[in-house]
Amino acid sequence: MTASQPAASTKAETSAKLAFRPLPVPQVDVRGFWGDRVDAVAAKTAGILYDRCVEARMLEQIDPDRPSPRVVIPFHVSDGFTARTVTTQMFWDSDWGKTIETAAYSLYRRRNPDLEKKIDAVIDMYGKLQQEDGYLSSWYQRIQPGLRWTNLRDCHELYCAGHLIEGAVAYFQATGKRKLLDIMSRYADHIADTFGPEPGKRKGYCGHEEIELALVRLARATGNEKYMELAKYFIDQRGLEPHYFDEEALARGADPKDFHFKTYEYNQSHKPVREQDKVVGHAVRAMYLYSGMADIATEYGDDTLKVALERLWDDLTTKSLYVTGGLGPSADNEASPTTTTCPTKPPMPRPAPPSAWCSGRAACSAWVRTPATPT
Repeated sequence: MTASQPAASTKAETSAKLAFRPLPVPQVDVRGFWGDRVDAVAAKTAGILYDRCVEARMLEQIDPDRPSPRVVIPFHVSDGFTARTVTTQMFWDSDWGKTIETAAYSLYRRRNPDLEKKIDAVIDMYGKLQQEDGYLSSWYQRIQPGLRWTNLRDCHELYCAGHLIEGAVAYFQATGKRKLLDIMSRYADHIADTFGPEPGKRKGYCGHEEIELALVRLARATGNEKYMELAKYFIDQRGLEPHYFDEEALARGADPKDFHFKTYEYNQSHKPVREQDKVVGHAVRAMYLYSGMADIATEYGDDTLKVALERLWDDLTTKSLYVTGGLGPSADNEASPTTTTCPTKPPMPRPAPPSAWCSGRAACSAWVRTPATPT
Protein backbone atom coordinates (compact mmCIF):
# COMPACT_ATOMS: atom_id res chain seq x y z
CA MET A 1 0.00 0.00 0.00
CA THR A 2 1.42 3.38 -0.97
CA ALA A 3 1.04 6.56 1.02
CA SER A 4 -1.58 7.83 -1.41
CA GLN A 5 -3.92 4.89 -0.96
CA PRO A 6 -6.75 4.86 1.59
CA ALA A 7 -6.67 2.28 4.34
CA ALA A 8 -8.14 -1.05 3.29
CA SER A 9 -10.33 -1.55 6.35
CA THR A 10 -13.94 -0.43 6.34
CA LYS A 11 -15.85 1.25 9.12
CA ALA A 12 -17.67 -1.98 9.92
CA GLU A 13 -14.45 -4.02 10.02
CA THR A 14 -12.34 -1.88 12.31
CA SER A 15 -12.46 -1.71 16.08
CA ALA A 16 -9.96 1.14 16.25
CA LYS A 17 -12.54 3.92 16.25
CA LEU A 18 -12.26 6.45 19.02
CA ALA A 19 -15.22 6.84 21.35
CA PHE A 20 -15.17 10.65 21.44
CA ARG A 21 -17.70 12.61 19.38
CA PRO A 22 -18.40 16.35 19.45
CA LEU A 23 -21.40 17.06 21.65
CA PRO A 24 -24.72 18.22 20.12
CA VAL A 25 -26.02 21.68 20.94
CA PRO A 26 -28.30 20.72 23.87
CA GLN A 27 -25.42 19.09 25.74
CA VAL A 28 -23.22 22.19 25.81
CA ASP A 29 -23.56 25.02 28.32
CA VAL A 30 -20.89 27.71 28.14
CA ARG A 31 -20.54 30.24 30.98
CA GLY A 32 -17.92 32.69 32.23
CA PHE A 33 -15.85 34.72 29.78
CA TRP A 34 -16.98 32.85 26.67
CA GLY A 35 -20.53 32.61 27.99
CA ASP A 36 -20.78 36.41 27.93
CA ARG A 37 -19.71 36.38 24.28
CA VAL A 38 -22.23 33.68 23.44
CA ASP A 39 -24.94 35.74 25.13
CA ALA A 40 -23.95 38.75 23.02
CA VAL A 41 -24.24 36.68 19.84
CA ALA A 42 -27.65 35.40 20.93
CA ALA A 43 -28.88 38.86 21.88
CA LYS A 44 -27.56 40.84 18.91
CA THR A 45 -25.25 39.19 16.39
CA ALA A 46 -27.59 36.44 15.17
CA GLY A 47 -30.30 38.95 14.28
CA ILE A 48 -27.78 41.30 12.66
CA LEU A 49 -26.52 38.46 10.45
CA TYR A 50 -30.05 37.84 9.22
CA ASP A 51 -30.59 41.55 8.56
CA ARG A 52 -27.36 41.78 6.57
CA CYS A 53 -28.45 38.89 4.38
CA VAL A 54 -31.75 40.64 3.67
CA GLU A 55 -30.02 43.95 2.93
CA ALA A 56 -27.74 42.20 0.42
CA ARG A 57 -30.87 40.87 -1.40
CA MET A 58 -30.16 37.26 -0.50
CA LEU A 59 -33.83 36.55 0.24
CA GLU A 60 -34.68 37.43 -3.34
CA GLN A 61 -32.28 34.80 -4.64
CA ILE A 62 -33.66 31.91 -2.59
CA ASP A 63 -37.36 32.75 -2.88
CA PRO A 64 -38.85 31.11 -6.00
CA ASP A 65 -41.99 33.24 -5.62
CA ARG A 66 -40.03 36.43 -6.38
CA PRO A 67 -38.35 37.46 -9.61
CA SER A 68 -34.68 36.51 -9.81
CA PRO A 69 -32.41 39.36 -8.69
CA ARG A 70 -29.98 38.34 -11.44
CA VAL A 71 -26.32 39.28 -10.97
CA VAL A 72 -26.11 41.76 -8.11
CA ILE A 73 -22.38 41.48 -7.42
CA PRO A 74 -20.29 41.67 -10.63
CA PHE A 75 -17.91 38.90 -11.59
CA HIS A 76 -14.36 39.57 -10.40
CA VAL A 77 -12.46 40.35 -13.55
CA SER A 78 -9.48 42.34 -12.26
CA ASP A 79 -9.56 42.54 -8.47
CA GLY A 80 -6.41 40.42 -8.18
CA PHE A 81 -7.97 38.27 -5.48
CA THR A 82 -10.79 36.17 -6.89
CA ALA A 83 -10.92 34.25 -10.14
CA ARG A 84 -12.77 35.98 -12.96
CA THR A 85 -15.05 32.94 -13.15
CA VAL A 86 -16.48 33.90 -9.77
CA THR A 87 -18.77 36.39 -8.08
CA THR A 88 -19.21 36.13 -4.33
CA GLN A 89 -22.95 36.11 -4.99
CA MET A 90 -22.43 32.45 -5.89
CA PHE A 91 -21.69 31.82 -2.23
CA TRP A 92 -24.89 33.30 -0.78
CA ASP A 93 -26.25 29.86 0.13
CA SER A 94 -23.24 29.43 2.40
CA ASP A 95 -24.06 32.75 4.07
CA TRP A 96 -27.56 31.51 4.76
CA GLY A 97 -26.13 28.26 6.11
CA LYS A 98 -23.86 30.12 8.53
CA THR A 99 -26.70 32.45 9.53
CA ILE A 100 -29.01 29.51 10.25
CA GLU A 101 -26.29 27.76 12.25
CA THR A 102 -25.65 30.91 14.29
CA ALA A 103 -29.38 31.33 14.87
CA ALA A 104 -29.63 27.71 16.01
CA TYR A 105 -26.99 28.09 18.69
CA SER A 106 -28.52 31.41 19.71
CA LEU A 107 -32.09 30.10 19.92
CA TYR A 108 -31.00 27.31 22.21
CA ARG A 109 -29.23 29.83 24.39
CA ARG A 110 -32.00 32.42 24.42
CA ARG A 111 -35.57 32.25 23.13
CA ASN A 112 -36.22 34.64 20.24
CA PRO A 113 -39.57 33.89 18.57
CA ASP A 114 -39.10 36.64 15.98
CA LEU A 115 -35.73 35.31 14.80
CA GLU A 116 -37.01 31.72 14.81
CA LYS A 117 -39.98 32.75 12.66
CA LYS A 118 -37.64 34.44 10.17
CA ILE A 119 -35.36 31.40 9.95
CA ASP A 120 -38.36 29.10 9.52
CA ALA A 121 -39.44 31.26 6.57
CA VAL A 122 -35.97 30.97 5.01
CA ILE A 123 -36.15 27.20 5.39
CA ASP A 124 -39.57 27.18 3.74
CA MET A 125 -38.09 29.02 0.76
CA TYR A 126 -35.35 26.42 0.39
CA GLY A 127 -38.00 23.72 0.54
CA LYS A 128 -39.87 25.33 -2.34
CA LEU A 129 -36.68 25.90 -4.29
CA GLN A 130 -35.39 22.33 -4.08
CA GLN A 131 -35.70 20.42 -7.36
CA GLU A 132 -37.34 17.04 -7.76
CA ASP A 133 -33.99 15.23 -7.90
CA GLY A 134 -32.91 16.86 -4.64
CA TYR A 135 -30.53 19.42 -6.15
CA LEU A 136 -30.47 22.75 -4.33
CA SER A 137 -28.42 25.80 -5.32
CA SER A 138 -30.02 29.22 -5.51
CA TRP A 139 -27.24 30.43 -7.84
CA TYR A 140 -27.42 27.63 -10.37
CA GLN A 141 -31.20 27.46 -10.26
CA ARG A 142 -32.01 31.17 -10.28
CA ILE A 143 -29.01 32.95 -11.82
CA GLN A 144 -27.07 30.50 -14.01
CA PRO A 145 -29.39 27.58 -14.70
CA GLY A 146 -27.99 24.72 -16.73
CA LEU A 147 -24.42 24.99 -15.41
CA ARG A 148 -24.58 22.86 -12.28
CA TRP A 149 -21.49 20.76 -11.49
CA THR A 150 -19.45 22.33 -14.32
CA ASN A 151 -16.84 24.23 -12.25
CA LEU A 152 -16.19 22.65 -8.86
CA ARG A 153 -12.71 24.17 -8.82
CA ASP A 154 -13.86 27.78 -8.55
CA CYS A 155 -17.56 28.06 -7.79
CA HIS A 156 -18.10 26.59 -4.30
CA GLU A 157 -21.16 24.50 -5.19
CA LEU A 158 -20.41 21.73 -2.69
CA TYR A 159 -19.03 24.23 -0.18
CA CYS A 160 -22.41 25.98 -0.11
CA ALA A 161 -24.13 22.62 0.35
CA GLY A 162 -21.82 21.92 3.27
CA HIS A 163 -22.67 25.08 5.16
CA LEU A 164 -26.38 24.53 4.62
CA ILE A 165 -25.96 20.98 5.96
CA GLU A 166 -24.19 22.29 9.05
CA GLY A 167 -26.97 24.82 9.56
CA ALA A 168 -29.57 22.07 9.18
CA VAL A 169 -27.92 19.80 11.76
CA ALA A 170 -27.52 22.64 14.28
CA TYR A 171 -31.10 23.85 13.79
CA PHE A 172 -32.46 20.35 14.29
CA GLN A 173 -30.41 19.83 17.44
CA ALA A 174 -31.35 23.22 18.88
CA THR A 175 -35.05 23.39 18.01
CA GLY A 176 -36.12 19.82 17.22
CA LYS A 177 -37.36 21.01 13.82
CA ARG A 178 -36.15 18.72 11.07
CA LYS A 179 -37.52 20.33 7.90
CA LEU A 180 -34.13 21.70 6.80
CA LEU A 181 -32.45 18.47 7.91
CA ASP A 182 -34.76 16.53 5.59
CA ILE A 183 -34.19 19.02 2.76
CA MET A 184 -30.43 18.74 3.07
CA SER A 185 -30.57 14.96 3.41
CA ARG A 186 -32.35 14.87 0.04
CA TYR A 187 -29.63 17.10 -1.40
CA ALA A 188 -26.93 14.87 0.09
CA ASP A 189 -28.67 11.88 -1.51
CA HIS A 190 -28.46 13.67 -4.86
CA ILE A 191 -24.76 14.44 -4.31
CA ALA A 192 -24.14 10.77 -3.45
CA ASP A 193 -25.89 9.75 -6.66
CA THR A 194 -23.70 12.20 -8.62
CA PHE A 195 -20.22 11.73 -7.12
CA GLY A 196 -18.30 8.62 -6.17
CA PRO A 197 -15.95 5.88 -7.34
CA GLU A 198 -18.68 3.87 -9.06
CA PRO A 199 -18.88 3.76 -12.88
CA GLY A 200 -20.93 6.60 -14.33
CA LYS A 201 -20.42 8.94 -11.39
CA ARG A 202 -18.33 12.10 -11.43
CA LYS A 203 -14.93 11.71 -9.78
CA GLY A 204 -14.90 15.28 -8.52
CA TYR A 205 -14.62 17.15 -5.21
CA CYS A 206 -14.96 20.78 -4.21
CA GLY A 207 -12.29 23.43 -4.76
CA HIS A 208 -13.23 24.85 -1.35
CA GLU A 209 -13.40 22.08 1.22
CA GLU A 210 -16.31 22.04 3.68
CA ILE A 211 -18.66 19.36 2.42
CA GLU A 212 -16.45 16.69 3.98
CA LEU A 213 -16.87 17.71 7.62
CA ALA A 214 -20.52 18.64 7.01
CA LEU A 215 -21.35 15.17 5.71
CA VAL A 216 -19.76 13.64 8.81
CA ARG A 217 -22.05 15.77 10.98
CA LEU A 218 -25.04 14.81 8.86
CA ALA A 219 -24.19 11.13 9.18
CA ARG A 220 -23.86 11.41 12.94
CA ALA A 221 -27.16 13.31 13.24
CA THR A 222 -29.19 11.01 10.99
CA GLY A 223 -27.42 7.68 11.44
CA ASN A 224 -27.20 7.32 7.65
CA GLU A 225 -23.82 5.76 6.88
CA LYS A 226 -24.11 6.72 3.21
CA TYR A 227 -23.17 10.27 4.13
CA MET A 228 -20.08 9.10 6.00
CA GLU A 229 -19.01 7.04 3.00
CA LEU A 230 -19.47 10.08 0.76
CA ALA A 231 -17.32 12.21 3.07
CA LYS A 232 -14.64 9.53 2.95
CA TYR A 233 -14.83 9.45 -0.85
CA PHE A 234 -14.22 13.22 -1.09
CA ILE A 235 -11.18 12.87 1.19
CA ASP A 236 -9.76 9.86 -0.66
CA GLN A 237 -10.30 11.29 -4.15
CA ARG A 238 -8.70 14.68 -3.62
CA GLY A 239 -5.52 15.20 -5.64
CA LEU A 240 -5.55 11.87 -7.48
CA GLU A 241 -4.49 11.68 -11.12
CA PRO A 242 -5.84 12.27 -13.69
CA HIS A 243 -6.63 15.53 -11.94
CA TYR A 244 -10.36 16.20 -11.87
CA PHE A 245 -10.02 19.97 -12.16
CA ASP A 246 -8.01 19.55 -15.38
CA GLU A 247 -10.61 17.22 -16.87
CA GLU A 248 -13.43 19.48 -15.74
CA ALA A 249 -11.84 22.56 -17.35
CA LEU A 250 -11.36 20.72 -20.65
CA ALA A 251 -14.97 19.56 -20.56
CA ARG A 252 -16.22 23.13 -20.37
CA GLY A 253 -13.83 24.27 -23.12
CA ALA A 254 -11.31 26.00 -20.88
CA ASP A 255 -7.55 25.70 -20.56
CA PRO A 256 -6.69 23.99 -17.25
CA LYS A 257 -3.61 26.22 -16.99
CA ASP A 258 -5.83 29.30 -17.02
CA PHE A 259 -6.31 29.13 -13.25
CA HIS A 260 -6.26 32.36 -11.31
CA PHE A 261 -4.21 30.96 -8.42
CA LYS A 262 -1.80 29.10 -10.77
CA THR A 263 -1.25 26.09 -8.53
CA TYR A 264 -3.46 23.43 -7.01
CA GLU A 265 -1.59 23.94 -3.76
CA TYR A 266 -4.06 26.78 -3.29
CA ASN A 267 -6.92 24.31 -2.78
CA GLN A 268 -4.83 21.44 -1.37
CA SER A 269 -5.43 19.19 -4.38
CA HIS A 270 -1.80 19.22 -5.56
CA LYS A 271 -1.23 15.79 -3.97
CA PRO A 272 -3.38 13.03 -2.52
CA VAL A 273 -4.10 14.00 1.08
CA ARG A 274 -2.04 11.16 2.58
CA GLU A 275 1.08 12.46 0.80
CA GLN A 276 0.78 16.06 1.99
CA ASP A 277 3.26 17.27 4.59
CA LYS A 278 3.08 21.08 4.43
CA VAL A 279 0.20 23.46 5.14
CA VAL A 280 -0.19 25.31 1.86
CA GLY A 281 -2.71 27.47 0.06
CA HIS A 282 -5.93 29.06 1.26
CA ALA A 283 -5.88 28.74 5.03
CA VAL A 284 -9.60 28.18 5.64
CA ARG A 285 -9.83 25.52 2.94
CA ALA A 286 -6.84 23.73 4.45
CA MET A 287 -8.28 23.73 7.97
CA TYR A 288 -11.65 22.45 6.73
CA LEU A 289 -9.87 19.66 4.86
CA TYR A 290 -7.81 18.62 7.88
CA SER A 291 -10.93 18.66 10.04
CA GLY A 292 -12.66 16.32 7.62
CA MET A 293 -9.58 14.10 7.46
CA ALA A 294 -9.50 13.88 11.26
CA ASP A 295 -13.20 12.97 11.36
CA ILE A 296 -12.72 10.21 8.80
CA ALA A 297 -9.58 8.96 10.55
CA THR A 298 -11.66 8.68 13.71
CA GLU A 299 -14.64 6.96 12.10
CA TYR A 300 -12.61 4.42 10.15
CA GLY A 301 -9.58 3.97 12.39
CA ASP A 302 -7.48 5.12 9.44
CA ASP A 303 -3.87 5.41 10.59
CA THR A 304 -2.71 6.57 7.15
CA LEU A 305 -4.74 9.74 7.62
CA LYS A 306 -3.54 10.16 11.20
CA VAL A 307 0.10 10.00 10.10
CA ALA A 308 -0.52 12.69 7.47
CA LEU A 309 -2.34 14.85 10.01
CA GLU A 310 0.55 14.59 12.45
CA ARG A 311 2.95 15.88 9.77
CA LEU A 312 0.59 18.71 8.88
CA TRP A 313 -0.02 19.61 12.50
CA ASP A 314 3.70 19.86 13.12
CA ASP A 315 4.14 22.09 10.08
CA LEU A 316 1.21 24.30 11.12
CA THR A 317 2.22 24.78 14.74
CA THR A 318 5.92 25.33 14.07
CA LYS A 319 5.72 27.51 10.95
CA SER A 320 2.26 28.88 10.12
CA LEU A 321 0.38 29.70 13.32
CA TYR A 322 0.40 33.02 15.18
CA VAL A 323 0.22 33.15 18.97
CA THR A 324 -3.32 34.52 18.57
CA GLY A 325 -4.35 31.33 16.78
CA GLY A 326 -4.58 33.19 13.48
CA LEU A 327 -3.27 31.89 10.20
CA GLY A 328 -3.54 32.73 6.52
CA PRO A 329 -1.96 36.21 6.66
CA SER A 330 -1.42 36.76 2.94
CA ALA A 331 -3.03 40.03 1.94
CA ASP A 332 -3.69 38.69 -1.54
CA ASN A 333 -5.44 35.36 -1.06
CA GLU A 334 -5.96 34.44 2.63
CA ALA A 335 -3.20 31.86 2.19
CA SER A 336 -0.55 30.49 4.47
CA PRO A 337 2.86 32.15 4.12
CA THR A 338 5.07 30.91 1.31
CA THR A 339 8.13 31.36 3.49
CA THR A 340 9.07 28.92 6.23
CA THR A 341 7.71 31.07 9.05
CA CYS A 342 4.88 33.53 9.66
CA PRO A 343 5.83 37.12 8.82
CA THR A 344 6.32 39.13 12.03
CA LYS A 345 8.16 42.23 10.85
CA PRO A 346 8.51 44.24 7.62
CA PRO A 347 8.02 43.37 4.90
CA MET A 348 4.71 42.00 6.22
CA PRO A 349 1.56 41.44 4.17
CA ARG A 350 -0.30 44.68 3.85
CA PRO A 351 -2.79 44.78 5.34
CA ALA A 352 -3.10 41.35 6.98
CA PRO A 353 -6.68 40.34 6.19
CA PRO A 354 -9.23 39.55 8.92
CA SER A 355 -8.93 35.88 7.95
CA ALA A 356 -5.61 35.82 9.81
CA TRP A 357 -7.64 36.54 12.92
CA CYS A 358 -11.14 35.20 12.26
CA SER A 359 -11.90 32.77 9.44
CA GLY A 360 -8.65 30.86 9.58
CA ARG A 361 -8.78 30.67 13.36
CA ALA A 362 -12.38 29.44 13.33
CA ALA A 363 -11.56 26.81 10.73
CA CYS A 364 -8.53 25.71 12.74
CA SER A 365 -10.82 25.36 15.76
CA ALA A 366 -12.96 22.97 13.74
CA TRP A 367 -9.87 20.82 13.21
CA VAL A 368 -8.80 21.02 16.85
CA ARG A 369 -12.19 19.80 18.09
CA THR A 370 -11.84 16.50 16.19
CA PRO A 371 -10.58 13.51 18.19
CA ALA A 372 -7.86 12.45 15.73
CA THR A 373 -6.12 15.82 15.89
CA PRO A 374 -2.57 15.56 17.26
CA THR A 375 -1.87 17.26 20.58
